[in-house]
Amino acid sequence: MVRIGSKWVYPEDEITDGGTWEHKKRAEEMKKTAEQAALLTSQAEAKRAHHIADFLPKEELERFEQKVKAVKTGGSSPTYEDYAGNKLDPSNIGFKMLMKQGWQAGSGLGKSGEGIAVPINKADNRPANAGLGQTKPEGVEEEDDEFEIYRKRMMLAYRFRPNPLNNPRRPYY
Repeated sequence: MVRIGSKWVYPEDEITDGGTWEHKKRAEEMKKTAEQAALLTSQAEAKRAHHIADFLPKEELERFEQKVKAVKTGGSSPTYEDYAGNKLDPSNIGFKMLMKQGWQAGSGLGKSGEGIAVPINKADNRPANAGLGQTKPEGVEEEDDEFEIYRKRMMLAYRFRPNPLNNPRRPYY
């Protein structure tokens, strides 16, 4: 583009059939995006229309439902052990060290076994620049109605949405 007075115009030699090279490049990008969207839509039509809840993994949904049930019934919040999927076994060096010191599987730590019997869970990550006491938006509370619970479940599902165009993303929470 060149400036003529106060206006920017394309020189005559850049304008071709179908627009300038910039217009053609943008049209090509738009075509690729449309093809990708059509592919995703055809994949979704096999089961049903797009819905954000489709992307929520089954185990995350079960955890969320357990939280809701615990809060609504007044029970204690369920505990999620990070180690449940890969507990210590006799091949682990830490397990061997504990056994040499007299520890028995299932008993607590310490001289008389009164210490913790379950490993400490990994701490929840707070959002970047979050202040002390900030809660996660999907945290269910006793006064939440059905709509609020649905909204929080959809916010949780939003984390697991696909990114077919590899757009850069920030963590929203």
